[in-house]
This record gives sequence, structure tokens and C-alpha cells, in this order.
Amino acid sequence: MTLFLAYNALLHIGLIGISDALLNFYFVSLGYSPQTIGLLQSLPRVSGFLSSVPIGLLANRVGIRRVTLWSTVGLAVAYALLVAWPTLAMLGFSRFLVGLFYGAVQIGMAPLMMTLVRAEHQAHVFAYHNLVSMGATAIGSVTGGFLPLLAVALFPGATRVAGLAPEQTPFAYRLSLSVATGLILLSAWPLLRLAETHRPPAVRGLFSTASGRIPWRWLTWLTLPLLLFGFTGGLTFPFYNLFFRTTFNISDKTVGTILSLGWLGMALLPLANPWWDRHWGRVRTLALTMSVAAVAFAGLSVARSLAVGVLCYVVAISFRNVMQPVFQPLLMDSLPPDLHNIASSMGMVQWNVGWFAATAVSGFWQTAYGFDMIMRVVAVGAFLTGASVVWLFRHRQPYRPPMPETST
Repeated sequence: MTLFLAYNALLHIGLIGISDALLNFYFVSLGYSPQTIGLLQSLPRVSGFLSSVPIGLLANRVGIRRVTLWSTVGLAVAYALLVAWPTLAMLGFSRFLVGLFYGAVQIGMAPLMMTLVRAEHQAHVFAYHNLVSMGATAIGSVTGGFLPLLAVALFPGATRVAGLAPEQTPFAYRLSLSVATGLILLSAWPLLRLAETHRPPAVRGLFSTASGRIPWRWLTWLTLPLLLFGFTGGLTFPFYNLFFRTTFNISDKTVGTILSLGWLGMALLPLANPWWDRHWGRVRTLALTMSVAAVAFAGLSVARSLAVGVLCYVVAISFRNVMQPVFQPLLMDSLPPDLHNIASSMGMVQWNVGWFAATAVSGFWQTAYGFDMIMRVVAVGAFLTGASVVWLFRHRQPYRPPMPETST
């Protein structure tokens, strides 16, 4: 488990922390409009949608660790392309590859963790995994805010561009994203040392498992909350850096620090998940936390001072983030083990569809209506996400394997 957590820490510093802090700024420095940036941010969701189910089926056959390992290497290659050839076509191709490979990594997370620990430890392990991942992302966000300044200090001549601050030049962002690329590649090392986990038994074909034919319609229904969850995430997470820069007119360094506060909140709050799980149950926990997130997003839509905006932002995304480390074991625990990879894939399909729809329109909504309206839409979406979990899972019981027949 230590190797798995080390893998997640390195991956999240590079892929999420540094990248989320700087990637949109990199696109802006290249001269692209909010509409184009929104489309670039939507491309990963297209490839994620197209590949999610095939990846789940592949993982059933070759092992989830192998799929995750090669996908991590693929992520590093995708970011190297983005840095080396910043044409619009290559940026689009790189973002498409990111969705393909990151989707595979996301699909593998929950099933892989389910095989590493016993059932009674799942709530704790998912909480610890979230702590490490979000804490590492916070470190990456702070680091990302300072990396362009370091690039200016090391290469002052290369960061002189008329009309741009030195730390906001394409070269400064390119060098910073190169650091992220190296960390993503380095994260593959602990995963390489992780022993292959057992695979689900008796995979009989593409559309059947040991427990019978794959119930696609049923799995689509159970993963429906991730459609709304992906939509609210796509409207906001790729654009928080632009939101704070444009709304409050602050520097990249300050934006990186604010984003890191949000990631820290997302890391720490789910540590209470085992306590909430014991006292309230997973369904009521998600109903309450998503409602709090909805109120905070509504507050963010009307915040006019930076302090209030940061407070609402941290509360909103911290309570919203309780969803993943609680919903994943809730979903997995209600299904037989040989459906875990497929269920994770269907969840990624739903999440990608929602995220793609949101990122595709977010740039246009930013121009037409502004971020205030977007935050109000997200508030409604967060509340409906919690309501959908209650609707679908309030009467569901954990899966228990059938008792073996005894001869008399």
C-alpha cells in the first residue's frame, strides 16, 4: 500500500497540482481565447468517454496494475508533446491522449485499492488515499505558482516577450510544465515495483463474467450520480485559476497558493469519512456534504472580496470532494468483485460525459454570463448529486457472496 500511495503522491503533484495551476495560463500566453481553452479542456473527456469501457474490459484480462502502469507512462508522453510542440493541433492531440490515459488511471484506482486491503479497512484506506492525493496536489499547486518565477530567474533572456510579464511567457510555462512531465514519469517507478494483484475470476468473454452477463443498464443506472458530479467539476475545476485571476485581479503566485488551500481542504476533510460512515452511513454522508457544498458554491457566486471568495471556495470543493472516496466504495461494495472494473469504467463514462458537456460550454458561458452564473449552476448540480445518491442507494445492501452448497 505504501508504494501505491507514493505513486499517487508523485502523480498528483505533477499531473494535477502543477498542471491545474498553470495549464490554462500556458494556453492564454499562446494567445488562445476562453472558448478555445474550453474546447481544449473538453477533449480529454471525449477520449475518456470513448475508451472507458474498453479499458475496463482490458483490465479484466491483463490486470489493472499493468493497465495503470502503461497509462502513467502515456500521460508523461502526452505532456511532453504539449510542451515540445505547442501548435493548436498538437495541443488538441495531447489533451486527447491525456483523457485516454488518465481515464485508465482513474478506472484502476478503486478496484486496485479494493484488492490491497480487507473489507473492514476500506473506508480508512480510501480516506488515506484521498489525503495523500489531495495533499500532494496542494504541494503541486504551490510549486506551480512559483515555477514560472524560477524560470525567469534561471533564464532571464528567454522570458522577455513584449507585452507580457516575464513569468507569464510561454517559455516560463513550458519549463514549468516540463517539471510536471518529469514527475509524472517518475511516478511510474513505485507502481512498477507493486506486485500484480489478483484478477477477477473466470472472465469468460467481452460481455460476460463469472457471475453471468454484464448488466450494462443496471451499472449505468447505479453510476448516474457521477454524470452530475462530472458536469459540476467540468464547469469549475479547469477554470478556477482563471476565475480568481479575472475576478480578483491577483498574480499567478497568489492563485497557486489559493488553489493549494482548496486541495488541502479536499485532503483533510475526507479523513472524517470513517467516522461519518460509522455514525451516518455512506448515503446520508453524501447527502449532507453535497448540500453543504451547494451552499458554499452559491456563496462563491456572490463573493465580492477575496477573503470571502477563498473561504467559500475551500468549503465548496472540500465538501464536494467527499463524494469520490465515499461513493466509490459504496458502489463497489454493492457489486460482486468481478464487476468492479466494469462498474469503475461505467462511472468514468458518466463522469466524462458530464465533464465534456460542461467544459465544452464553460468558455462560452464565461463570456456570455460570467462566473457568477456558472457557480449558481454548480450549486444546483451539487445538491442534485447528493439527492441522486439517496434516490439510488437508500435501500441497497452490501453485496454478500452466496454461501456454498453443502452436501447432506
